[in-house]
Amino acid sequence: MTETNVVKKTKKKTGFRGWFTKGRLIGAGVVTGALVLAGGGMAWANAANTAGGYRTAVASVGSVDETLTVTGSLASATRRDRAFAASGTVDALNVQVGDRVEAGDVLATIDPGDLEDAVDAAESDLADAQQQLATDLASQTSTSSSGSSSSSDSGTGSGSGGSGPSTGSTDPAVTAALEQVVAAQQSLLTLAATASDALAAAESSSASATTVCAPFLAATLGDDSGDDPGDGADAGDAEVAGDSGDDAGDSDEATPLTLEAVQALLAECQTAIGGVGTAQGVVAAAQTAVQAGITDLDTAVTALRDALAASASTSSSGGSSSGSTGSSSGSSTSSSGSFSGGSSGSTASAADIVADQAEISVAEAQLAIAQHELQAAQLTTPIAGTVAYVGFAVGDDVTAGSSTQYIAIIGDDGYTVEATVTLAQIAKVAAGQTGTAVVTSSGASYAATVSSVGFVNVSETSTPSYTVEIAVDPAGATLLNGAAVEVTIELAAATDVLTVPLSALHVDGTQHTVQMLVDGELTSVPVEVGAIGTESVEITSGLSEGDEVVIADLSADITSDSSSDTGGFGGGSFTGGGSFGGGSFTGGGSFTGSGGPPSFGG
Repeated sequence: MTETNVVKKTKKKTGFRGWFTKGRLIGAGVVTGALVLAGGGMAWANAANTAGGYRTAVASVGSVDETLTVTGSLASATRRDRAFAASGTVDALNVQVGDRVEAGDVLATIDPGDLEDAVDAAESDLADAQQQLATDLASQTSTSSSGSSSSSDSGTGSGSGGSGPSTGSTDPAVTAALEQVVAAQQSLLTLAATASDALAAAESSSASATTVCAPFLAATLGDDSGDDPGDGADAGDAEVAGDSGDDAGDSDEATPLTLEAVQALLAECQTAIGGVGTAQGVVAAAQTAVQAGITDLDTAVTALRDALAASASTSSSGGSSSGSTGSSSGSSTSSSGSFSGGSSGSTASAADIVADQAEISVAEAQLAIAQHELQAAQLTTPIAGTVAYVGFAVGDDVTAGSSTQYIAIIGDDGYTVEATVTLAQIAKVAAGQTGTAVVTSSGASYAATVSSVGFVNVSETSTPSYTVEIAVDPAGATLLNGAAVEVTIELAAATDVLTVPLSALHVDGTQHTVQMLVDGELTSVPVEVGAIGTESVEITSGLSEGDEVVIADLSADITSDSSSDTGGFGGGSFTGGGSFGGGSFTGGGSFTGSGGPPSFGG
């Protein structure tokens, strides 16, 4: 136990009236020279029971427990809000608040009729797009021709002329041209698919680069950025944490980092951006190849049409015949062939082929979406836990991804409390420290553990503060989200260490001192401290066991926390008897009634 002594020093007696000097406000609750209530009356008492002096204590070996008390609200460590991924009408609700569910359980379903119709429509659109491509490809390779003939009579007899061959498909030139068109078509389709894949890869690379560069773009240099890199946070780290089970609370604010950490983030970002540039180069090359493929196909189709026309003009001939029976005569005209392609009689261009392929890609994507939404007609839970909220009923029309029409599931891995601590406190808080959480409303206490310590200043004032997340073990109890909680964290525990009363310690910024009497004079002695308790503090250097330190100057003037220059008692009474008769101390003043010190009836 710390020993306390009173060291007297000479001091001019001021008497009772000395307390009531001009400009001094005496408030209730003053410790030294306070009003002491006893029974039904009051008496003046002096804490040292002496005219003056210092109260001292001796540094001694003892134990110190340092704790930190913070407040916050309970929240489930794991919570999942599940909303339908498709719009529709709820036709089944399988749970209610308080029900226990397992991972994968179906919570509710919506009517799949409209979703099934959407799948059918998407399949039909895809089939139409595929048919259009087939039709356009066929139009480019068609070698059909049509012939016409006419005859006229000039008597009683008639004759008919023959027609020439209907196709030139046996012409080697036509066959070769046709093969060129087919090859150009296949090449263009391959090039278009390659370009589509390259574009998708570039988009993925760009999204990845955005994620990689985000920490660098948000980073700020810490004050010690030029110091030992080992003193700084690791690159990209925003907190030191145990697994809290949920990342939703991560802060988006900038993280103070060392220069080396920022440079590392920059290098990662530059690499990612370089990857995007490379991917975009691949896309550009693929698109150039597609343009060349379009030109090649158009050229091949033109060559086929020319070959067909040449074949028709050389191989198709019309024979003429005449016959007579009396005065009749006949004549015939030769037939001619003409090229036609496609169902409408026109030939599709290479650009049409590329457009058809794009339509197929879109239709395939729409079908995949429709199929996914059909699967989303069932709302399931990804975690085991307890149903905490149901935001819809059977028959309700729900919207995909609604923020109000959902089912909330609370996991089984406990609760967390998020609190903030000051800059002076955060240095002593670390993940893994234990403590006790007390629910304010019930007084029930539970084991608590610091799960994460934030390094980002979350204060909106000039006083920095940092987030601390604390895991609370409910020990099987069901706690309410949002309940107020007070958590006491055990920061340090020191035994068999040198201690002095906390009142002996003086703090100036990061400097700590105690006062000692040397030859009757007060002398400040620098000390280093360890654990700081509510009544005593650990001294790690600067003092020795048995050193006498000053804990109070009994002759010091009593000052008020009030900024008022004057004050007064406006009357009033003390429980148990006695009352002020009124009066005020303005500019000296006195109590109304008898002279001298005020008297109180008991």
